[in-house]
Amino acid sequence: MSENLSRLQRLRIVREWQAYQLGRTDRTIAELEAREALTVRAARTLPPAAPEWKLSLLRTVHGAQVDAVHTGDCAMSGKRTQSMTREQALRALTEDGITACPYCRPDRELGVL
Repeated sequence: MSENLSRLQRLRIVREWQAYQLGRTDRTIAELEAREALTVRAARTLPPAAPEWKLSLLRTVHGAQVDAVHTGDCAMSGKRTQSMTREQALRALTEDGITACPYCRPDRELGVL
């Protein structure tokens, strides 16, 4: 059948196929750009993750003084806090002698009792 087609007809068929492929590529690019825009928008609007553990600080005449170790969601930690990792919280309770909050009891969750 292709031998019955002229060169011009074959080139038009190739051009149609290329236009079809270009359309598919353009649609894929548009979908990926839309997904990326959603991801960027979501990253800007989501609040940062709450820390797992916090160290509350007291303001003194000589600067900040460490008060107690808290769980990340403890409401009694106050405004001045510092985020901690699990290892830092364990070290603060066991080696540094910092007290555990009597309300949220991070020592229970950390297994320090």
